[in-house]
Amino acid sequence: MLRLGVWVALALFVFAGCQTAEEPGTAGGLEGRRFHFRYETTVPCPPEGTRRLDVWVPLPLTDPGVQELSELRIWTSRGTVRQTTEPAYGNRMVHVRVDDPGGPTRVSWTAVITRYEDVGQGRLPTSGRFLRSNALIPVDGLALTLAHRLKADDPSSPVGDRAEHIYNDVLASMTYDKKHQGWGRGSFEHATSICMGNCTDFHARFIGVGRAARIPCRFTMGIPMKPGRGAYDSYHCWAHWHDGEAWRPVDISEADKIVGHDSLGAGRFFGRLDPDRLALTLGRDIVLEPRQQGPPLNYFVFPYAEADGKNVEMGKKDWMFTWTDA
Repeated sequence: MLRLGVWVALALFVFAGCQTAEEPGTAGGLEGRRFHFRYETTVPCPPEGTRRLDVWVPLPLTDPGVQELSELRIWTSRGTVRQTTEPAYGNRMVHVRVDDPGGPTRVSWTAVITRYEDVGQGRLPTSGRFLRSNALIPVDGLALTLAHRLKADDPSSPVGDRAEHIYNDVLASMTYDKKHQGWGRGSFEHATSICMGNCTDFHARFIGVGRAARIPCRFTMGIPMKPGRGAYDSYHCWAHWHDGEAWRPVDISEADKIVGHDSLGAGRFFGRLDPDRLALTLGRDIVLEPRQQGPPLNYFVFPYAEADGKNVEMGKKDWMFTWTDA
């Protein structure tokens, strides 16, 4: 009865500070959509004798004119819940602490999201970290060599031309392929030696060369969404580069899927993103808030949990993302 009471009380609680989403299509005439989104996970029962369970779940990014959020509600079946923000990238998340867990822990959130096509109107801040390396994305060695070979490091050339050289090189050099070992980690080495992978690998190569060329580049992790109603248990990622005034988007892995029959359409993914996606978090090597005892996360899109400081193994059976157009 106590656990049910916790569930109901939190289900009715709405966190303050959420923005009110505007009607789609009002952001400078850009294409947009509004949808109800639900992120839900069930953390498996930890080992017997566990004294403390910590769960972290990402919350959506807010970037007025690109992605706006309202009616955020958060539930948990047990424990105490709070909203936190990590300082490196400003990613927001739900943190749930459960003392003496005796079974699985359910955590979910729902929100109304308005998402517009992204043509560079976002105003999220930039910083020096978007020029530095990540654990799997070095900005020296081969990244520098490629930047020089593509003339992307020539400061006398417009930064847009330099970024487009990198984009075209990644598109020409890589193939979207998940039928091999090592894909999906967002490894620059994998992307430049195997030259195959998924969205994380495509954008690791773009970001590595871009940063080596002294072009600020950032990584965004989110969920792809078909129009209407849908469900998904995986992710999609994309990247942005900064031209000194704005963050310009790229989605090279999606471009690769159509470049063979629609080269013009593939070119549009340089500088434009469709609204059929939800942005969750920025960056790589993520340190959560409160800090996890395990190493930084390669990226943060799925729930993460620790039982007495040790990672709780979770997989696709343990989470689901669903949406319905509003």
